[in-house]
Amino acid sequence: DKVRFGHEIVDLISKKYELIPIDNSLDIGPASEYNFADGKGKIGIITAVSNPFCDHCNRIRMTADGKLRTCLFSADETDLKQLLRSGASDNDVANALQQAVLIKEPGHKINLDSFERPTRAMHAIGG
Repeated sequence: DKVRFGHEIVDLISKKYELIPIDNSLDIGPASEYNFADGKGKIGIITAVSNPFCDHCNRIRMTADGKLRTCLFSADETDLKQLLRSGASDNDVANALQQAVLIKEPGHKINLDSFERPTRAMHAIGG
């Protein structure tokens, strides 16, 4: 699999369009964002592999089948659908969410030899 580095993508696009970096100091998401200089849009580049942002990731995802995932690159899931359908209290659901976030790994380890790719494809998880 070929990985494109964020700066390569920016360099490629900049050959045709002038890009203006958007200040992400508010840290509201994982993308490095750029406005097109002509004012006709913006792009965001997420460099999860080439420049991981795991240490300040603030994302969790709910799959279409009711599983909570704390990382796109993790195989760990918390089955919230089963919990909700079993009549669990709001407190039980809140505790399950909290536990999932508390045990979230500090990084995805995708660049390590020991990394195991999740069986569920990224497009099937939601992002």
